[in-house]
Amino acid sequence: MIDTQAVTLPGATLPGSTSGATASNTIGMNDFLKLLVTQLQNQDPLNPLDQNQFLSQTAQFTAVEQLQQINRALADLKASSPASGMTQATGLLGKTVTVAGQDVTFDGSNPVSLPFTVLGAAGQVQLQILDQQGNVLQTLGAPAGLPGDYAATWNGLDSSGRPLIAGTYHYRVSVVAGSGSSDAVAVVGQGQVTGFDLRGGVLRYQVGGTLVRPEDVTAVQQ
Repeated sequence: MIDTQAVTLPGATLPGSTSGATASNTIGMNDFLKLLVTQLQNQDPLNPLDQNQFLSQTAQFTAVEQLQQINRALADLKASSPASGMTQATGLLGKTVTVAGQDVTFDGSNPVSLPFTVLGAAGQVQLQILDQQGNVLQTLGAPAGLPGDYAATWNGLDSSGRPLIAGTYHYRVSVVAGSGSSDAVAVVGQGQVTGFDLRGGVLRYQVGGTLVRPEDVTAVQQ
């Protein structure tokens, strides 16, 4: 059987290939097909190549080639995502957006105030604390029965009670389903999109003097 994970021919030279120490011993799809043709042309008529083995080798190599193509496509998609997001985001320039989250700075010791506004009779609001990779570190609850401005306090601990290090974190608010009126929403703020930030390959919208994530935008107005 041919090892399709790393098909190599130590010391062998394929038709049309260049011999020498600098030549690669790893073959691609074209070299593999040449090898099969050469194998068929030079097989022993009295002991021909087993058909099942031939089909198995071809199927295995084809599967590996398809996986490699998928990996390349995913890599290309990942590389183009920030630029694609930027192109789509340009349509928001100058528009007013409502956002449900923003970054917050924790100094490593003092509790952090997390302001938010409730529109409608919410009843109960949930606040998620996330790291810069989007992982949820802590979830807080805050009563908010009437429309208005509120603030929750985060003590810098994660959901297991462990203290987190100083740095920039992110919080996001939402109305707990079923706790208030159907049209109630919780937001962090509202402002005009004035620009974008792509540091670290992560897209952020500049809303006033704050950087917000695209997924935090809950409404767009002209």
